[in-house]
Amino acid sequence: MPSTQHDAVVRHVARTRFPFHDQTDWPTDYVTLTNVDRPTRSIPFEGAEHFPDIVIVNTKGEVREIGEVVETLEDAPVAAWRTCSLTADNLTETGERHFFLYVPAGQEDAAVALLDRHEISFAGVRGYAVDAAGAVAIVPHVTRGDSKDHR
Repeated sequence: MPSTQHDAVVRHVARTRFPFHDQTDWPTDYVTLTNVDRPTRSIPFEGAEHFPDIVIVNTKGEVREIGEVVETLEDAPVAAWRTCSLTADNLTETGERHFFLYVPAGQEDAAVALLDRHEISFAGVRGYAVDAAGAVAIVPHVTRGDSKDHR
């Protein structure tokens, strides 16, 4: 069950990074959705539905980008992450899929290794921290998609 901290990180990422506040090339037909508070947008997964934390769709309803926020790094969600990656587009400058994984600060290298070990294409791995006042900080770790996203 996601925690209040998880949901705060999801909201922060969706609000400040999809798009960035000063991003001028964000497509005007992209809509950022989150699945906190209530499930909004799912993707097919193993005969059922998976609700990624953040789903970017265009006005045609096509999934463009997906972001997942985790509080602990483990193998269990790897199959869902693979599906997220394959569902997101690969319209990056490198051809990597528009899948972003947000992990607690200090777990970034392990996250990259886990994704690589399972051959999951991703645009970025980011670390996050939440201070005592609840402020969320995001730090880019590895960016394989678009260099402009490494901030």
